[in-house]
Amino acid sequence: MPPSETGDSTKPADQGTGKGIPKLAGARWAGAIGITIALLLLVSWLLAWHFKVGGEWIHFLPVVALLLLLIFLISSARAKDIATEEDIIPKWNADKVPDSLAALHSYVIREAGKSIQWYWRAKRSKAVPSQLIRFTAWVLAAAGGLLPVVGTLYKESHPLGGIELTNGLWASLLLGVAAALVGLDKAFGYSSGWARYVLTATNIRRTLEDFRMEWADLMAKAGSSPTAESVALLIDRARKFRTDVEALVLQETKDWVTEFQNSMAKMEKEIAGQVAALKTQVEKAAQAKEAAGQAGSIQLQIQNASKVDAGTAIKVFLTDAQGKTTEESASGQSWAKLNVLPGQYKLRIQATVKGQSVEDQKVVPVKPGEIADVQLAL
Repeated sequence: MPPSETGDSTKPADQGTGKGIPKLAGARWAGAIGITIALLLLVSWLLAWHFKVGGEWIHFLPVVALLLLLIFLISSARAKDIATEEDIIPKWNADKVPDSLAALHSYVIREAGKSIQWYWRAKRSKAVPSQLIRFTAWVLAAAGGLLPVVGTLYKESHPLGGIELTNGLWASLLLGVAAALVGLDKAFGYSSGWARYVLTATNIRRTLEDFRMEWADLMAKAGSSPTAESVALLIDRARKFRTDVEALVLQETKDWVTEFQNSMAKMEKEIAGQVAALKTQVEKAAQAKEAAGQAGSIQLQIQNASKVDAGTAIKVFLTDAQGKTTEESASGQSWAKLNVLPGQYKLRIQATVKGQSVEDQKVVPVKPGEIADVQLAL
């Protein structure tokens, strides 16, 4: 059995030196500290905003918190690509068949070990953000659900507290931030990438163990002096193992590309839908504003207008909401006013009947682009 079959080549480079665990723990502690600082900044911003302290500068706190989160996520996502040793090519020496088989075996084991090590290291860049984001989203969602209850209990025990935690906007804000964090996780694929890396590393490890056992079986059958047929079987098995490992890596890459494309397509679709909805809303608001600015008209019908004393006129008084009054005269039983701005008006008529002053009035609502029909009697 070749010396490389002991399995040492598949161990991570930092395993056995005592540096792997401190590095991982340090990264997690750094991430936890960064997330904690960001959350404290957000909480400080909310409290300062509620109690109106700090002025306008307090609104820079969420920007700083967002920058901290982005810096942490970008720094934690650094992972080198899987590299192959291009200068090390398995060479075959017909005079030293056992040594050539051992070199071939060591090569394929070493390359498979690189892939396994890469996925186990790279999963940290997915696992830590995924755990922090999911935990933060869970805390915010739970706080959003409990906040109205806590606010009610606090209000009953401290009626003069002045903090309106029962306001639904606070719960909506927390739930909105939680939903945004979940969307961030889906958009960048932290949770799915974490699971995909672990699954791929496990599959490569299983393929590696199958290869080791089958290689040992073939070596046992070949004996100390393997025949050409036995050597061909061993070489073919090594080739198949190498291609199987690369197939697993390729499949994981295809899964990542598919997930990335689907996420981008979904994001583009959602953004397009939001833009279309916003455009429709803006157009409706513009149309409503334009319609609200259109002038209306007033059509007045005066009953008993024939009873007015001869030589006298019917006076029409139109008063707007600001108290401004305009006076006009009406001849006959009708009177009309064009280009009247929308709003409420008081319409009053006054005339002399049998030597006495008589009048009638009514509040007239004028709508944009419509005619308000009014009837008054003397």
